[in-house]
Amino acid sequence: MEGRGAGGKVGRAALVLLFAALATGAAPWTEGPGPFRVRTFVDEIDAGGWLHDMAYGAGVFVVVGPFRILVSKDGVHWKKIHAPARMNAVEYTEVGFLAVGNAGTLMASKDGWDWKRYKVGQDLEWDLFGVAYGGGWYFVAANEGVILASRNLRDWVELLRDEDMTGMVYGNGRLVVGSLWKLHVVEPERR
Repeated sequence: MEGRGAGGKVGRAALVLLFAALATGAAPWTEGPGPFRVRTFVDEIDAGGWLHDMAYGAGVFVVVGPFRILVSKDGVHWKKIHAPARMNAVEYTEVGFLAVGNAGTLMASKDGWDWKRYKVGQDLEWDLFGVAYGGGWYFVAANEGVILASRNLRDWVELLRDEDMTGMVYGNGRLVVGSLWKLHVVEPERR
């Protein structure tokens, strides 16, 4: 059976450790491949569903999911911060963390602990799935493959629309947007 690791079997010792961890609420370390060990958190983090994205910066890990942002200094001890919507993506940028979610929700934080909420669009028109920052511009990827840009997190302009969009990244003065069979490169006009 796929998805169960080497040999497709879970050892008796691993089950005993798992049940002990569930009974005590502690997540045990287990041997991983090579020089690594693995610790899986379930109840300790109260994920609330799929954890959609994660980033690291300013000395903290940030993970986003349904109506929550999880923050940790060490990747072991986590704090849950309420979010006003299902959060879909997070990036660490030169202006701090940017997280986006459904219903036009964009949240910004310099340190990962204190967040400010912004709205993209009117009347909950955009579900947001990607975020980037560079050159003084904020970029968000919205439903229907729309890329929006803003300098102030209030006024947004549509840059392009590609329903096959797969992701975006900003670097070297350009926003590069991936799509099925093509790339879009967006840069400011040279005057």
